[in-house]
Amino acid sequence: MKQRLSFLVFGGLSLALSACAATTEPAVRAYLHEQQAYSEIRQGRLEKAELDLKAALRDNPTEPTILNNMAYIEFKEGDYRKAVGYLEQARVLKNDDNDEPFILNEARILIANHQYRRALVLLSLIEPRRTWPHGYRKMLAKALIHNGQNARAMAVLLEKHDETSSPGQPFSR
Repeated sequence: MKQRLSFLVFGGLSLALSACAATTEPAVRAYLHEQQAYSEIRQGRLEKAELDLKAALRDNPTEPTILNNMAYIEFKEGDYRKAVGYLEQARVLKNDDNDEPFILNEARILIANHQYRRALVLLSLIEPRRTWPHGYRKMLAKALIHNGQNARAMAVLLEKHDETSSPGQPFSR
């Protein structure tokens, strides 16, 4: 019985070691750190989540969603400049045309920091598009109002424009 038990422990250990070997791939390690960070964010442990995301960035520095979540943490910690910087990097690195979540998150941060003119310039990137993401209309109107463009804000709010059907998340994953 004792021999069998030690074999099972050794077998489990070798299985664990082979699983660790599989995580030596940077993209895999980054993903695991990122998933751990989501858990930490949900539990309100932002400092721990930030460490996990920094580890993920070391392994995968060009992943926009990691940068997006670093921006969220910086925003929650009150560092608006760093948050905006992370989102600007995420938009540059986005390898498809779906930059809207990053634009919206950056505009949210700018509006929260009363930088309405910068938010309006950023939101103008989405305005000519055929469809608008959920929540965009109100955010654009708020930026317009704070820039003294009340009539245009009213027109945006009353205008019939297609919106994407699924509500957007404050910060994408």
